[in-house]
Amino acid sequence: MFIVGLIFFVGLIPPSTAKAQQGPTNLLVNGDFEYWDWTIAAWPWQDGIPEVQVCPGWRAFYVDRAPAKASMPNYWRRPEFRDSKQTLYPERVHGGYFAAKYFSFAGQHEAGFYQQVSGITPGTRLRFYAFMQTWSCMPGKEAWNICPAGTKSNNPAPMHTKIGIDPTGGVDPWSPDIVWSPELDAYDAWTYFQVEAVAVNSTVTVFTYSWADWQDGVFRINNDVYVDDAFLYVLDESTPTPAPTATRDPSLPTFTPAPTSTPRLTPTPRPDGSIVHVVQAGDTLWAIARQYNVPVEILLQLNGLEDPNKIWVGQELVISVPTPTATPLPATPLPTAVPPTPTAVLPTPTAIPPTPTAFLPTPTFSPTPTAIAVRLSDTATPAATPKTPKNALPLGLIGVIGLLFGGGIGFVVGRTRHH
Repeated sequence: MFIVGLIFFVGLIPPSTAKAQQGPTNLLVNGDFEYWDWTIAAWPWQDGIPEVQVCPGWRAFYVDRAPAKASMPNYWRRPEFRDSKQTLYPERVHGGYFAAKYFSFAGQHEAGFYQQVSGITPGTRLRFYAFMQTWSCMPGKEAWNICPAGTKSNNPAPMHTKIGIDPTGGVDPWSPDIVWSPELDAYDAWTYFQVEAVAVNSTVTVFTYSWADWQDGVFRINNDVYVDDAFLYVLDESTPTPAPTATRDPSLPTFTPAPTSTPRLTPTPRPDGSIVHVVQAGDTLWAIARQYNVPVEILLQLNGLEDPNKIWVGQELVISVPTPTATPLPATPLPTAVPPTPTAVLPTPTAIPPTPTAFLPTPTFSPTPTAIAVRLSDTATPAATPKTPKNALPLGLIGVIGLLFGGGIGFVVGRTRHH
């Protein structure tokens, strides 16, 4: 009986560690992307397209044809949408067992997710946050379809990742009504995105967005986007009224007081500007996050925590860190003006003699005899030039001989007649 009573008595003592308490309500359906149906192999097809598998509650949007801003329109793709499993790629899941992913292998894309949320009171201020990670890789020289850095980015292209809220509840990702977060690089690391807006209608829409922008005209083989742990909640959601604390009888033994939800004042920042909260009995990470109006995910990141339910009394939690301020540099005296060094000016000659040009005498050649065209038959062989016989007498000599011969004959005939 003594042992049973001791166990019962010990059971009455509240634990020193905090129990999980209900935090802000996530207004999203499957904001953690943990949906799984054992009757199907994967998430359902959107619009009957096998390549577009989307977690229920969400809807994918994408641009099928290359817009005018595409630097390489021939490499534009509609991305494929799938789930990412922690058992296969643990670095691609932020929390739980699943994350959403989409990718355009060897192509640019412009795409994202959206979800409409109804039942919002107009004028309500909302905060939407989500975690995103990207993988953009230029292939190496060895192979066009392999990332030389493995699962890490290599010469990544801008992905223009951001999230937004349309307070009017529209579903046009390019509507001017959307309030967007800043664009952040999320290469190879889960990056926290956050945006706030005031609801205009009773329905609002949240968006995630990315654009694989090959602005330098360089081909990328991997253009992947991962989304996980999205959360939409009312920013000024009222905190539950704490339960009254009973006044204890001083005559009774002192026990560890029961956890209370008494609000605490914001601690004074430390000399370096950081704010640190010392965990008290009854604290939970959700309650601390609400007290300082800081998302639980930020507290997990700042303090290196993995489980939001594991904190202990006396633990110092960093709530915020100071924003580094640029220290103004002392004014640097202006240097004394040094007179310019005189430059020697050479007198410009009135006339610059032309550069002599070497003229070489043109060699004199004998004129080439003019060819006389002779019409020959196609098969005629040119006749040999006739040669003068070596014994032929000149014509003049023949004439003299003839005169002498004729004179001699005449002399003989005349003399005969005379005789």
